[in-house]
Amino acid sequence: MTQALASYSASDEAGPKCRLIIESIGGAAPANAAAIAHGLGLSVQEVMAAIYRAPCVLVEGLPETLAGQMAGLLRNLGCEISICGEEEPLPPAAELFDVALHVSDAGRYGEIVKALGTFLGMTESAAAQLMANTPCVVLGRVSPATISALEERLGPGASLIVSNPDTAQYDLFLGETDTAVQARLLADLRRRGVPLLAEQGCLAAGLSRTEADAIWSVHHRISALRIVNAAFERFDLVLTGGAPTDAALAALADLTEVPPEIAPQLFETLPIIIADAQPAEQVGPMLEHFGAAGLDVRAELVTFLNLGIEIIAAPNPADLARLLQDLGFDLPDTGQRRFPMRLPFALPELQARILREALSSAGIHAELFDPAEEVR
Repeated sequence: MTQALASYSASDEAGPKCRLIIESIGGAAPANAAAIAHGLGLSVQEVMAAIYRAPCVLVEGLPETLAGQMAGLLRNLGCEISICGEEEPLPPAAELFDVALHVSDAGRYGEIVKALGTFLGMTESAAAQLMANTPCVVLGRVSPATISALEERLGPGASLIVSNPDTAQYDLFLGETDTAVQARLLADLRRRGVPLLAEQGCLAAGLSRTEADAIWSVHHRISALRIVNAAFERFDLVLTGGAPTDAALAALADLTEVPPEIAPQLFETLPIIIADAQPAEQVGPMLEHFGAAGLDVRAELVTFLNLGIEIIAAPNPADLARLLQDLGFDLPDTGQRRFPMRLPFALPELQARILREALSSAGIHAELFDPAEEVR
């Protein structure tokens, strides 16, 4: 644990002295940090950084009575507080993690956005913009206590993936860019001894933090370049071969949400997705389990996937047009089209699922598809 943010100045008061420790942000709002910072003569940024890395010593040198009073005030704000004597050893500093958010229940998207905005002290609009990033990294270098507090606030339908940024491995991605820019980047990577997997798409994998930082410091101006913590990547698992043996069906029942009565039919429509948007840490064990059951399964990276939306049926085409317009998609001639029809745009995976949920709530049957492949 690092040194205290503040020290009580009236050190001549008799009696034992205490430390006031913030164990977790708990149910407090970031706005409360302003009051704490003002009382301690610190900046809000200093206080928030310390709280997100809790446990941390907020004040040292406090008389017992004053420590108890301050603890009561902070608990009323929602913080989790403890008091210890100055002679007691401090626990070691918490390991710090970066945190990525994944929304699995698009129906709770609005509630999750609101909870995230409240936790981070930003507007819902800013939180929604943050969640549009892929991967959606919402916190950097925070403690397990902060992660637990955020997880509790978000509720069901949202999951957090955590990774120590210093020990993580990083993958390097390049989208479409100028050929001269691409050539300079590839030449530099070769000079650095980076094993190249391709000249576009995923260029390299398994970079250390030091290697990734060195590359980014030189090439960060390339807008099509992404360096991603591999722990935050997500994959679809695609069944490509095998037979509906007892072992295979048991593996599908254990690891996927495919209904048992439908599972045998999967083998008639290969290849087919059997699990979508799986976190990277689960992919390896799942592939091993499927392989041991005699199933051929491949993992496809979907972190940067854009999905199209196909309208299968709409009771009232005019209502569809108005709904799309309300959601920011101006398609004035939608009412003249026949169904099924594909909307003339693709969206990041989360936004596509949210739009499908909104359409479904309006009684419109819509499906997602990969524009480059078959209907999902």
